[in-house]
Amino acid sequence: MPTYPVTIDQVRRYRMQRSGLLAPYASPEAAAGALFGVQAQILPAAGIALWNRTTGLTHDRFEELLFTQRTLVKLWGQRGTLHLYPSAEWPLVYSAIAAGKTWWGASAEKEERYTDYNALVEQVAVILRQRDTMGRTDLRSLGLALDDDHLSPWGGIFADLVRRGYACHCGRSENEGMFAAREFWLPELTWNPPAAEAANLEALRRYLHVFGPSTVKDFAYWRGAKITNAHRWWGMLQDGLVEVDVDGAAQTMLRDDVDDLLAAPADAPWPLHMLYRFDPLLLAHKDKQWIVPATHYSQVWRPAGHIEGIVLVGGQAAATWRYDRKGSGLIITVQPFRKLTKTVQKQIGRTAVQIAGFFGTPLTDLRWHPIFESNESP
Repeated sequence: MPTYPVTIDQVRRYRMQRSGLLAPYASPEAAAGALFGVQAQILPAAGIALWNRTTGLTHDRFEELLFTQRTLVKLWGQRGTLHLYPSAEWPLVYSAIAAGKTWWGASAEKEERYTDYNALVEQVAVILRQRDTMGRTDLRSLGLALDDDHLSPWGGIFADLVRRGYACHCGRSENEGMFAAREFWLPELTWNPPAAEAANLEALRRYLHVFGPSTVKDFAYWRGAKITNAHRWWGMLQDGLVEVDVDGAAQTMLRDDVDDLLAAPADAPWPLHMLYRFDPLLLAHKDKQWIVPATHYSQVWRPAGHIEGIVLVGGQAAATWRYDRKGSGLIITVQPFRKLTKTVQKQIGRTAVQIAGFFGTPLTDLRWHPIFESNESP
């Protein structure tokens, strides 16, 4: 396998280009499809991720696509976390994830009560189709043999309904998450799931096309897959892969994409981006140093699985940021890793105004916290 020498800056630019940060995607659906999902544990964060990768998206339009036009669908996907996908690709996502057990299903199987649990999931699926939509309050009222795990806000039995392709998230009612039967939510959707292996190979192709060059360990991390499965899918795609040398480290990418990587200019201007929490670029690789300096890893990847938003300057994180709604406006707080130039501060100010515009509110304050003290990477 030939090896092509490239710099980490070429890799950064390639990944930004392919993920829609240098040239926007034509639509939020196109962006979500190319990325094979946008994490939506925090739903507005998924909206900002798509805003960063498209043109003219607003929060109202984002919610319209998700809940009215329903061209985006919210499912538990890779890593067992909530993602937004193009609704037309629900069958593909289903095939990729259906073979994996959720925590609740795996726990039941481990305790040798999977047959009873499986029957319970199928029973709830029938009731959901009859009712069209349902939440955990509705589930409690059914008089079924449910325990606290089945009703867990982290998934429970609804996670298995989604995994089996029976249900999707459909918004909130009185601050409770609701779920809809697939046939009710998307009655025109053709349900034609491909084979599981074909679906996971497609997920791998999309991953490498956007986030390559990469490693099989990175892919397993992004996919939330067993390393043995990741190696198998990797091997099945072997003829279409090529190895590149990234500043002395061997990584792999699609053979058809290598010319684009080699053509990536290392000295072109870098646009500034404010990527919010759980952005796809922050979740794509096990080794984060290409995007966040090792000394500031712990400021971005926080305890209990929280991931902060970052300000990209020169293709790397130079600060973290968060927003808060206060009254009729938005407050954005930035905490730099180092002293930022006045030019960069002005760019952040302009971008902050645009983020407030995404939410349809004014920016009432841009706050600067003291520079982080560097910490060693854990």
